Amino acid sequence: MLAGAAHGYFPIGMYGVDDPAVLPFLREAGFNAVQSYSETAAVERALLAAARRQGFRVLARPAGLMAEGRAVPDPRGVAGWYLVDEPDVSRIAPAAISARGEAVRRWAPGTVTALVVGDGRAATRYAGCADVVMVDWYPVPHLSLGSVGDHVRWTAEAAGGKPVWAVLQAFDWRDSPQRDPRKKRIGRFPTGVEIRCMTAQALIEGAHGIWYFMWQKPGGLTLRDLPEWWWPVAAAARDLRDLEPILDRGVAGPVRRWPEGGASRTWMYRGRAWTIAVNPGKRAVPVPGWMRRGRPVFTPPADPGFLEPGGVRVAVANE
Repeated sequence: MLAGAAHGYFPIGMYGVDDPAVLPFLREAGFNAVQSYSETAAVERALLAAARRQGFRVLARPAGLMAEGRAVPDPRGVAGWYLVDEPDVSRIAPAAISARGEAVRRWAPGTVTALVVGDGRAATRYAGCADVVMVDWYPVPHLSLGSVGDHVRWTAEAAGGKPVWAVLQAFDWRDSPQRDPRKKRIGRFPTGVEIRCMTAQALIEGAHGIWYFMWQKPGGLTLRDLPEWWWPVAAAARDLRDLEPILDRGVAGPVRRWPEGGASRTWMYRGRAWTIAVNPGKRAVPVPGWMRRGRPVFTPPADPGFLEPGGVRVAVANE
């Protein structure tokens, strides 16, 4: 069985981490995985070794380690080998990615390969190129918040049962290079409500792992240096950590689309029904009676009969 490609592993990950010293801080916040863009073998080996000690896994780039000619790192520290970032954006042919994946599997048999698409609709072209299919979609503030759910759903449909990991926005678009520098810079960091809403959408629409982009910030800063940005991301990670046994080992039911907006999904775990509901719209929507019978967890709702715009509700009921 491919390590990490089935139940038994649900990544709660942070992108852009190269420094092993930050792993204890991230672990305390609820994370269990990090992604590294480094292709320097020494950096990757140090991060993988620290990850194993801390109970983490790394989504790592394999090229530098493969060129090094040394033994393959212990697979227990590897979430997956990161083949390519947004091939739909850079227009890389699926055949080239598949060849890269085959080379990685020959080098490290039995481990997981992963790629991330920048648009869920592109997953139909690339889902066959890796063991795990990821999607990153960053809508704040220029696109509908509900588009996150659409792109995760399209990716899950294309993945055909393969694990799907969602990469969610934890950055300000104004910190990124702009294609047309003549245009006005538009952006802001997502609010806590938006981060929680994007997270819930991804879970409901089929993600079996959540990552946040990203740890490193311009000017040598990290999210740790920006408490007003870090706190809402850490809050989402803590919720995921508490729900991780249910999300990983529970039996997921179908997605329920509410008549007036909103959606929910229920996981059966140890004889209880755990339901996550989300309203990515701009108007409050009525909560179905069947869900109101459940006991809310995390934050009790102000109004049990309605789910506010951007709202998330988690409830548990005995079955």
